[in-house]
Amino acid sequence: MRLEDEVRKLICGDDELSKLKLDIIRVLAIFNGVSWISELIPDIMKVHGYILDYQITDDLLEMALHELESEGLVSIESRMRGMFPSEGVYEDKLIKLRDLEIVKRALAEDKTYKSYLSKQMEIIWRAMKRT
Repeated sequence: MRLEDEVRKLICGDDELSKLKLDIIRVLAIFNGVSWISELIPDIMKVHGYILDYQITDDLLEMALHELESEGLVSIESRMRGMFPSEGVYEDKLIKLRDLEIVKRALAEDKTYKSYLSKQMEIIWRAMKRT
């Protein structure tokens, strides 16, 4: 199945796993195709205005990421990451969309994705208007 079809299938999904997979794809599309696993849940919460209609568990997140990688939508690799403001580092997982443009095209009709982008553009527009 084509990547675009996979994303559209997720948009129609109604179970918790499909919702989480779609939310991961949304977050990755919004943030230029990359995110750290440690930032996924807070970013998903932001996209939904901090109100979700399902609960994200560690097991559900792990299963969603595994399936997205198996389906060829994302790649996941372990990397070392700095601990701001300290000088320490820790291991995190970097998640990347395999094809950002295809995913953005597939999400073009997704209400949640469009609503978040619209709100962000409005915030930027207001900030620019004040200067």
